[in-house]
Amino acid sequence: MKKIIYLLITCCNIFEIQAQSSFDIFNYTTPPGFTIKENKGFLYYQKNEGKNYCQLFLYPATQEQNDVEKDFVKNWDFFARNPKQKVNNPETKETDTLNGWKTIFGAARGTFNKQQFAISLSTYTKDSITYYMAAVFTDKKYIPIAQEFFSSVVPDENKFSGIKKSRQQAQEATAISKVVSGSSSISKSTTRFDDGGVSVVTNDYVKVTKDGIELRLHYIDKTLDDARPNTIDAPEYYWSKYVEPYFTVSNVQKWSGVQYPVIYHLQANAVEKQTGKACYVAIKIVYGGGARPIVVIAPNQNSYQQQFPHPNDIDPMLNANRFAVTANDIIGTWQGSGGGGVEYYNVYSGTYAGMSAVSSTDEFTFNSNGTYSSTYRSASMNNGGTQFGGQDFKGNFSVTDWSITATNRYGGKTTTYNAQLIAVKNGYLLYMSDKDNSSMNYTLFKAK
Repeated sequence: MKKIIYLLITCCNIFEIQAQSSFDIFNYTTPPGFTIKENKGFLYYQKNEGKNYCQLFLYPATQEQNDVEKDFVKNWDFFARNPKQKVNNPETKETDTLNGWKTIFGAARGTFNKQQFAISLSTYTKDSITYYMAAVFTDKKYIPIAQEFFSSVVPDENKFSGIKKSRQQAQEATAISKVVSGSSSISKSTTRFDDGGVSVVTNDYVKVTKDGIELRLHYIDKTLDDARPNTIDAPEYYWSKYVEPYFTVSNVQKWSGVQYPVIYHLQANAVEKQTGKACYVAIKIVYGGGARPIVVIAPNQNSYQQQFPHPNDIDPMLNANRFAVTANDIIGTWQGSGGGGVEYYNVYSGTYAGMSAVSSTDEFTFNSNGTYSSTYRSASMNNGGTQFGGQDFKGNFSVTDWSITATNRYGGKTTTYNAQLIAVKNGYLLYMSDKDNSSMNYTLFKAK
């Protein structure tokens, strides 16, 4: 095992091989003989040979705190840690620096169905940009293949546009926690998509119908999340809350297999209690700022599998929780916040050497007469000293279904934002993203 881990450490040479494909900000060489399983939220290749397999993963670059250790711990906990498969802390951990990128490599062994596998994860951090790659395999013969693939991955920092989905979900989770009960409803509570799908807001979830299949995108519910006992796995817990009260089920099947990140999925034959109609039901739990349970109701198992051949194919349906904006919906004051911190330790003694932190708040007020005002405030602390900053803007605004245009923004320019409303428990959020600078985005809750 040590030999396996040692060989994987050499995966750090990421700048020398000419790539043939692209994903996110990366170019890479496609691993020969592998099948691509996912290329949207993350890149995932797999090869099966009898009982042996190899899985290769590449995750998008995100903006974090320029702390490779914290980035690695976060990635390991999300991707690798799985006590049920006997994967806990890394058995081997190495650090390195290459071309300005700080790297941490970790590896461990796990067991599934009495078969041992190895898992490795490498985190790369440079300034505020970070990303990671991982491999899961059952035989050391896959080591050279994993090496070749990881060595071929070349990041293009010029393509990095800032905060990615993970940070957006964190913003959303923060905003959700501040939504107050009794918020007004969305004016245009139905969205019809070009592919024939329809989304409708309900009190408990967003109902999506497409090709004879219904999906229920349940809202994040922190109270429900916190109430889950550690002895109950996520799929069974949310199944008992969102499926069993409404369906009589039989032949329940739980997703099994070595898969990272862990897939939380159940499916079964079912009869709807209210109508007596036979159907096929499934649940997928997607984590991002909280548990996001998706219930799928199909006429039968065949139609379900045609639409969603793999549980991860359900995840993109979360994007159907978006609704058009009207001036009436956004009149009022909207707020959002963000921030982070880094602690420093003496490299020789290990003693604490202070910290730096930054926090920011954004506030937009849209008035019924077509004017707006906005404020940005930030506080940056470094070893006891604090600096404050901020900007204020005033001007006019206009709204179409999917955009908000505001005059007199940065440098006096007019800015158009892609805009949408996101339904949440007891209300909705306003999401805005600068059309010309996608790193400038806001997830806001209505303060008043």
